[in-house]
Amino acid sequence: MRLRSISKNLKAQNWFAVFLDFLIVVTGVFIGVQMGNLNEHRKDTKDYKAALERFKVESQTNFETLDKLNTESVSLFKRGSQAFDILLSCEDAPGNRQLVNNGVTAISGTYGIKLHRNVLDELTRSEKLLSEQTPELRKRLSDMKYYFDLALYEAKFVEMIPLEERVQNNPILGIGTTQKGEVTYAGADFSRKLRLLELKVPVSQACKNDALVKSFYTWERWQGVLPVLSNILRKEIETTLQVLEK
Repeated sequence: MRLRSISKNLKAQNWFAVFLDFLIVVTGVFIGVQMGNLNEHRKDTKDYKAALERFKVESQTNFETLDKLNTESVSLFKRGSQAFDILLSCEDAPGNRQLVNNGVTAISGTYGIKLHRNVLDELTRSEKLLSEQTPELRKRLSDMKYYFDLALYEAKFVEMIPLEERVQNNPILGIGTTQKGEVTYAGADFSRKLRLLELKVPVSQACKNDALVKSFYTWERWQGVLPVLSNILRKEIETTLQVLEK
């Protein structure tokens, strides 16, 4: 209708009316664009706030994962490290052989670190979410992602390197008793019957087996790094949450 009015006024050379109609059209378009931008901004802000809430939930999940990891990995590490000390003592004192056997079971497996990071990646990659962040938060999330990448990369070596030389291939070890292993991983039940390894020779002889000593050494060296990596990750999460609360 407004375009028809402009066309009619042009024919009539009513320039004031033409100008008025043109101004109305331009104003209407401008208001429409501004309303669209406002609605889009509101949507972006809403999506950003929702992402922050998901990040808090993700962080809590990671805290729980790290808490469980610390409890279980520290217990296993103490068992393996104690057995290593006894092995190096070369003493056939009562109970030492069983403690070394317990350590052999411990070093047959490793712990790694697996954390959720979907929302962290979203917050550091999405242009819309980045545009909503303050410079301080943007830098904090970027730093957190860097240290997450670094720590989780190192955690892969901590988990895998001790398993490269399989302790079960050592000829002084044999199959011992059987027990049920209660294992839950990634929300699935991996519980099953486990056949444990045990020494076929006295501790005084086992301590001279270079392969077994090095299996303990490698396992202790790498698994001992887990608490450090766990603390780095926990600190990064806590620091980021503190910035969010400002």
